[in-house]
Amino acid sequence: MRLPAELDWQVVLLTVALAGMGVFFSLRSPHFLAIENLGNVIRHAAIIYIIAAGQTITILSAGIDLSQGMVASLVSVVAVDAILNFGVVGGSLIGLLAGAAAGLFTGLMVAYVRVQPFLATVGMLYIAGGLALVYTAGRTLFFIDVTGQRVEAPVFFWLGQGHIGNVPVPVLVALGVAGLLYLLMSRTPFGRYVYAIGGNEEAASMSGVPVQRVKVAIYVVSGICVAIAAYLLSSRSASGHPHLGGFPLLMDAIAAVAIGGTNFMGGEGGIYRTAMGVLIIAFLGNGLNILGVSTFVQQMIIGVIIIAAFWLSVVRRRVA
Repeated sequence: MRLPAELDWQVVLLTVALAGMGVFFSLRSPHFLAIENLGNVIRHAAIIYIIAAGQTITILSAGIDLSQGMVASLVSVVAVDAILNFGVVGGSLIGLLAGAAAGLFTGLMVAYVRVQPFLATVGMLYIAGGLALVYTAGRTLFFIDVTGQRVEAPVFFWLGQGHIGNVPVPVLVALGVAGLLYLLMSRTPFGRYVYAIGGNEEAASMSGVPVQRVKVAIYVVSGICVAIAAYLLSSRSASGHPHLGGFPLLMDAIAAVAIGGTNFMGGEGGIYRTAMGVLIIAFLGNGLNILGVSTFVQQMIIGVIIIAAFWLSVVRRRVA
């Protein structure tokens, strides 16, 4: 099926912006295009994309998930502790269940208790952050047993740090997640329901869409995406950290969705657009770091991007 012309132009503009940014930073610093630097950027972008893809689905439904950063921290400590006690397979499943459980709780609050997504996810943000700190007593979990000996978990470390050929493993994981979510959103009733709810929830309900169940599923999907990303981040740092996620991780994900053009009022956008937004955020941050721009200034830039994107979403909805 041919994509709408408007959508084609948005992708083209994002591609041009990414290319222009690459030219600018490469002229300012030869290190920008170094293979090692590009590999690190793409590895980081892959992890951000997994989180942002889950965020995209919540925003498409006219919701939002502000708990992602702290849920990532919770999953990190739960998964690493479980790996130390039950092995990589058992720990991985427990980590995924922790992310899904956080999403399930949020989804139930939004769908059945009718708490606004903003409030429900801010509540989960504090719950997850507090649980992560209580679980570890505020300490980082390293791969060391009670005798002080290092615990080897080569498969776990490989997932966050390894390569297949020249491609970082997190990139392949992100591609797998993107493929599954693309099929979910374009080839199943769930995807159509998400767009319908975001476009007009009342009309969707009247047409037979199981709005409440779909909303719960949306936040469960977001929680699973966060769990996968947290697992990769923990693997990369070889530790479980109660402050692994937090505000910067969340803001990068939301900014990527915004740059990708997904409408914050719901019903318009897609995970492929978010991929372009993630690349722009990742390369912009890396380029500014190379040029010595303060992280505080970078945060201001991200904030302006998010505000501008929300304003454009409101304007587009009014025009439509």
